[in-house]
Amino acid sequence: MYTPFNSLSLSGQHTLKTWEQQGARWASYSLYRNQAAHELYIPQTILNLVIQGEKRMYDGRQVHCLCAGDVMVIPPGSLLCSEILQPKELYGSINLVIPDELLLTALKQPGRPVSATSRVLTTLTPDKRWQYFTAQLQRRFLDETLSSPDYYDIITAALQLISTEEAVSAMLAKAAADPLSAVMKQLSTEISGLRLMEEMAAMGHMSTATLKRRFRDVYHSSPMHWLQEKRLQTAGFLLRTTTAPISEIAYSIGFEDVTHFYRQFRRCFKVTPLQWRRM
Repeated sequence: MYTPFNSLSLSGQHTLKTWEQQGARWASYSLYRNQAAHELYIPQTILNLVIQGEKRMYDGRQVHCLCAGDVMVIPPGSLLCSEILQPKELYGSINLVIPDELLLTALKQPGRPVSATSRVLTTLTPDKRWQYFTAQLQRRFLDETLSSPDYYDIITAALQLISTEEAVSAMLAKAAADPLSAVMKQLSTEISGLRLMEEMAAMGHMSTATLKRRFRDVYHSSPMHWLQEKRLQTAGFLLRTTTAPISEIAYSIGFEDVTHFYRQFRRCFKVTPLQWRRM
């Protein structure tokens, strides 16, 4: 089951500092002393800035390895797994929530190829502009004498940096305009028991034809293929972060046949589940 990442508070955090706008948290600075693992549902776009330490982010069949200085954008409606590796000292990161309406105003431009890329986690080039932006945010979080930051100034600065990445901007604008939020919210709690496309379509109150079209448009994938990748994503995550038997993991994520699970896992990750666990 995926935990909604809307309060910016997660298990395992040693330190958490947040900023609020109209009663809602929009920025956080968090530190971890130990390893931590989370399955997350992301309802709004998140900008994730890694300050120190390392983590893995699982998105379908892709595993992103992030370290200090890296910048990741997480589109709205994402179901992902996050594994914070054992830090030598601390793992630290800053997260900014970027509202759909501000994102669309800043990034949706006439003539932009909005269907150029599917909705995926994306690591941006961590150049000097991002380093300066991150350092300024961290300084504000750590200096208790500074006045409260200006919400719109910071979000606008973040969007200006993102806007220089044309493909990423197009992807985020498209994701914010067509979030499939009703489907994703229900999938976050029911993905392991889902068997039929008709069930998924019912979650979004749409026909199977509409569901197929929207998934092709947003994810460049069929709904059931996307669902299979998400299950394999969770399997890879659980193999690394738990000691549960492989068969137990297979059943828990929705596979009814362990042999079929082994075959699909090897097709996706090019190694067996046991090899993946030992890597």
